[in-house]
Amino acid sequence: MKKRTVLVVDDQLINRQILGKILKDEYEIIYAENGAQALEELRAHPELISAVLLDILMPVMDGHEVLRELSKDSVLSKIPVLVSSQADGEEAEVQALSLGAQDFIAKPYKADIICHRLENTIRLRETAAVINKIERDEVTGLYSKQFFIDKVTEYIQQNPEQHFDMVCIGIEQFKLINETFGLQKGDAVLRYVAKILEDIQPEIGICGRFTADEFYILLSHRQSYSEDTFMRWNQKLSKAPVEMEIRIHGGIYDMEDDSIAVEEMCQRARLATDQNKGNYDMFTYYDESIRDKVLEEQFILSNIDRALEQKQFHVYYQPKYDLQTEMIAGAEALVRWIHPQKGFMSPGAFIPLLEKNGFITKLDRYVWERVCEDMQRWMEMGNPPLAISINVSRADLYNPKLTDIMLDLVAKYKIPLRYLHLEITESAYTNNPEQIITVVNRLRKLGFVIEMDDFGSGYSSLNMLAEMPVDVLKLDMRFIQNESKKETGKGILSFVISMAKWLNLAVVAEGVETGEQIATLRSMDCNYVQGFYYAKPMDLEAFFELLKTSQITEMICTSKSLEQFAQSENMKKGTAISGKEMLIVDDVDVNRAVLAGTFMDEYHIVEKENGQVAWEYLEQNYKRVKIVMLDLLMPVMDGFQLLHKIKSDARTKDIPVIITSQGDADSERRALQVRADDHIVRPYKPDIIRHKVHNALANNEQRQVEKPVTIPMDKAQQYIASLRPHFDIVRLVDPRQTMVCDNFGEECEIQSCFSVWGRQQRCSNCISLKALEGKTRMSKLEYTSDGLYCVISEYVPFEGRDAVIEMVTHLDSEYVDNVFDKEMLYLKLDRIHQQLELDGLTGVYNRRHIDGQLEAYIEKAKKCGTNLGIAMVDVDSFKVLNDRCGHTVGDEALRRIAQIIQNNMTVSKGDFVARFGGDEFMIVCRNITAELFRDRMETVIELVRHINVGDHPDITLGLSAGCVMLEEYPDFTVNDFIKCADQRLYAAKESGRNRVIAG
Repeated sequence: MKKRTVLVVDDQLINRQILGKILKDEYEIIYAENGAQALEELRAHPELISAVLLDILMPVMDGHEVLRELSKDSVLSKIPVLVSSQADGEEAEVQALSLGAQDFIAKPYKADIICHRLENTIRLRETAAVINKIERDEVTGLYSKQFFIDKVTEYIQQNPEQHFDMVCIGIEQFKLINETFGLQKGDAVLRYVAKILEDIQPEIGICGRFTADEFYILLSHRQSYSEDTFMRWNQKLSKAPVEMEIRIHGGIYDMEDDSIAVEEMCQRARLATDQNKGNYDMFTYYDESIRDKVLEEQFILSNIDRALEQKQFHVYYQPKYDLQTEMIAGAEALVRWIHPQKGFMSPGAFIPLLEKNGFITKLDRYVWERVCEDMQRWMEMGNPPLAISINVSRADLYNPKLTDIMLDLVAKYKIPLRYLHLEITESAYTNNPEQIITVVNRLRKLGFVIEMDDFGSGYSSLNMLAEMPVDVLKLDMRFIQNESKKETGKGILSFVISMAKWLNLAVVAEGVETGEQIATLRSMDCNYVQGFYYAKPMDLEAFFELLKTSQITEMICTSKSLEQFAQSENMKKGTAISGKEMLIVDDVDVNRAVLAGTFMDEYHIVEKENGQVAWEYLEQNYKRVKIVMLDLLMPVMDGFQLLHKIKSDARTKDIPVIITSQGDADSERRALQVRADDHIVRPYKPDIIRHKVHNALANNEQRQVEKPVTIPMDKAQQYIASLRPHFDIVRLVDPRQTMVCDNFGEECEIQSCFSVWGRQQRCSNCISLKALEGKTRMSKLEYTSDGLYCVISEYVPFEGRDAVIEMVTHLDSEYVDNVFDKEMLYLKLDRIHQQLELDGLTGVYNRRHIDGQLEAYIEKAKKCGTNLGIAMVDVDSFKVLNDRCGHTVGDEALRRIAQIIQNNMTVSKGDFVARFGGDEFMIVCRNITAELFRDRMETVIELVRHINVGDHPDITLGLSAGCVMLEEYPDFTVNDFIKCADQRLYAAKESGRNRVIAG
């Protein structure tokens, strides 16, 4: 066990030697010759020293002066002090104890007495610290939950004649504060709020913090709380240590019934608080209406399983109409709960609750099954399929089996994938967008149509739209109803529909109720509408009756690239789009019939009985054939020969080919060697072959997207002309021909991509540069002194050189003022822009941040004459961990290691940690000495060694690190520094790991 450290302070060498000899076996000893030296040691190592043995009579600074100085410091005053003096120094002893000393030891020293008193004093201090840690919230110093409840209970019992109020307080948008400014700023805000609460009623002084921003305070009862009371509290918050306005909301429980447990009183105050979010200037009292709501929620949760078993949930359908023809083009499936006693229960009462507790996934599965049954029933009646959209909740998207569930459903009920539309709310994309986009992309590539529901309900919409995998945009009903009433609304509504058109998304306007709204949307070229103006949601039988008496049309929803969009805009006379063909090549009639029957709803089927006639057909019709299903064993020309011809001919080599056989492993191996895209065996299983066909097509489509395609320069002006009606500015540029701002960072004034388009320099965060480098499309909301803009940059590979088309639309400032809290919007936008440089797994910066910022950091340090430390860090034994425990455990280990590095290395403004790749991290610390940089690194290595790896105690993680300082190589470039740190890193690994090597 590590020894505790004791500071011995005495001007006499003999006394220091005696005390050192007495204590050396049990303690580490630090010596000081006078009070001034003692204070230096204490201030340098406050966390290290467990106790002080302090002589009273000393030169320079005596013991009394030391005690006075310690009492002024909140940290040092907690270190116990034992004073020593002559046996007859009673007056000095009394004075020392009055100044805060914990005990007194007399001279001459008695070893046993000194050891016992020192041990008791240290143990008492450590016990008090442990109790205080349990009793007090570490961040704010307020009571923790259990101690708050105990203190309130005790106080009420001691003052039975008094009447109290329990007040619960929360901080508005506290999560956003943490996300935008970091956890340290968030903790500072929590401490500031805690101090305000403690000052409100010091005569009681019982305040607690339970979780996050949830505070409680016991107050003397008031008949009413004026609005001024809470306005004064909020005014005090204006001085909070963060650059945004802080507001609180809260709830009050009148504690008139003292038979209720204090914990229940807190719960009631919190329920009142939950009702009051967004109400800044007043608090909400707990009353019967809140109680009724809680009881209603309890009823819902306790009855939901029974309701599913008894099929109390019913699927209703609300039709979608083609706005130009007014024909039915599809419908949305909506769930309704009809309880045997309560009757119709509003979805607004149970859907949010089920989403909150995760039960929504069970209800969604139930609805999906009912919808697919109804779609199959409609088709079995001899009707063509109709597009139905079903809701996919955020919780569903985290289910790793979601894709399999959806494929199983459409296979079971024989539904063509394109007719089952998946509705995902806009808000689902805002949390963990990378994971959501990956899942949605997978579903979309299989053939499902993706609809973004409730677009316009959040301020991230425009910023996200261009990057989301979406086919259909559904405009939020409140967006339609509110914005279509005013000119500014029509402006933004028109822009959103135009932008969707540019992205070639179908647009559905929800909540349409009036003829005026219909006329407005039709004038803006909106595709589809849904709302009471045409039809309310209806049960299945009513929906079928409506369909039988109505005209039905196909719902068209596709996404195109910029090139495709421009071509369609410029096309004066279009040619007929040829249908998708599947070529089935097999000499056995029944095999062809099974495949044809499986895919007849999705493809125009062409059947050929041998490879020779199939090749002759392909030579003439290769442009129409989307996929080939090929048997291996056939007369005239077998499958191997035909496959070789298809993959060797430039006209047909990109057509995906799936081999069919009886399951001969050698045949399968040979077919894949000749570049077949997949292999299926007979007897055919419809769900498997559908899945493989969709995968082959999706993979082929991805390969075609990744192929470089150049466009003749003479088409540039055609593209720009086709886009210009939809944007305020459209221009073709090569952003590499402008200078990149060298000093991007704290001092850079060029923060805006749009603002520099007319200048000869660009910020290194310019999205046009990023679009060019990534050969992709990027968009963002950009605010400047002139207002708010939607900015889109798309890479276009023009012949002879790469370029970017830049498109800008100015958003009406009145719209922004009316719809958004602008300050919160700008904070959120900053957060979104920062996320471009954040690693999705660990939360620290990514390689993009290193590439964009490190050079500026080094140049600034050189210019200012300050030092800079760079470390490359690698996780030891990480591959062993992944191989034995799996990638989920490995990912969690990387997250924990990143957090340890972040907490212990980046302690000054401007320091940062970035994931360099895999299990490597880079650390950059500004204005730091080589010794301190190495000390911090060694601390991190020691902390990582103690990470517990689940069920594998034999696996010990570690870090190896290589550090380099700017002062070592003042002329190094960025790449030189990285290379040097990397070389030292691997020298550390070769020397035994868990080590740091510096210059």
